[in-house]
Amino acid sequence: KSRGWLVKFDAATPAKRGNLPLTLAINRVVLQDIFLKYGVPEERVHTSSKVISYNNLENGGVEVTLEDNGKDGGRRTVYGDILVGADGIWSRVKHRMEHLDPNEAGPKFATKHARYSGYTCFTGTCKHTPADIESVAYKVFLGQQQYLGCTDCGHGWQHWWAFLPDPPGVANSADSEEPMLDRLKREFAGWSPEVHDLFDATNPEVVKRRDLFDRLPLWNGWIDGSVALLGDACHPTMPNLGQGGAMAIEDAYVLGEELRGIQHTDEIGNRLKAYERRRFVRASVAQFLSRNGSDLLVDWDKLRETPIVGDIAMWFVNVFQPLTMNYLYSAKF
Repeated sequence: KSRGWLVKFDAATPAKRGNLPLTLAINRVVLQDIFLKYGVPEERVHTSSKVISYNNLENGGVEVTLEDNGKDGGRRTVYGDILVGADGIWSRVKHRMEHLDPNEAGPKFATKHARYSGYTCFTGTCKHTPADIESVAYKVFLGQQQYLGCTDCGHGWQHWWAFLPDPPGVANSADSEEPMLDRLKREFAGWSPEVHDLFDATNPEVVKRRDLFDRLPLWNGWIDGSVALLGDACHPTMPNLGQGGAMAIEDAYVLGEELRGIQHTDEIGNRLKAYERRRFVRASVAQFLSRNGSDLLVDWDKLRETPIVGDIAMWFVNVFQPLTMNYLYSAKF
């Protein structure tokens, strides 16, 4: 049974205070299309290649060995002034930077090289317009050991995500044979009709699932000579605050600022270190807030029914949630 709104927070004021336009969540496919149309020429984008190793060269620059999974296959070596490892939480560039066993790279060894949250996340995007779209752009439905969130993606689209307490690896086992959308409808039976409106509007073929991992901040740093990490490769976050992609975009902006105007490759090392100094604290704070926010949400029903503790927790949420919004949605990074 719904108990109504637990808490509301204002995400518009921080944007206005920073003289920023009001924004929406953006679908990653749309973002990639924007990059290809207005950013990097499509002929320079090569997919199905993974980094096997890299070496900083004595006179500057970096040598990278790639393994292609395309029709030609095989390995090849490329050279550049800088290598930016923006290859996600299972970054092979990070793996090499930390001198980890190359045979243990990737999600197969996830529980050894990252922290499992205890939850798997189902996601989907659908054409749907909630009745309160003019006043509410983002909402979270809370329950016991599970929750669902949704946000406006613009043009009548909604993106949603659902957390369920699965052990890691279930997605690859026989236990996952039930269609994902069918399972979600069963797990969220009796929840708000708004939740099931989202499910009913979703094409089952677009539903994805992934086990949720994150890591502690990389205290050994993000830089190795002419190699830098960016985004989830160096600061993977839980998704409930929407900061994974946001922090990666901020990283890219700051890295671009630092590299702008370089006159000689001798400057690269110091510029990359400056990028790391500007980004490390903010990205680490986003990791902390996302992880703790996620833990709080999945235990909230139990927490708020605990005598005294529940009242204290509500006070903290009402005090610190606006501060969190102001920090994360600030233009100062």
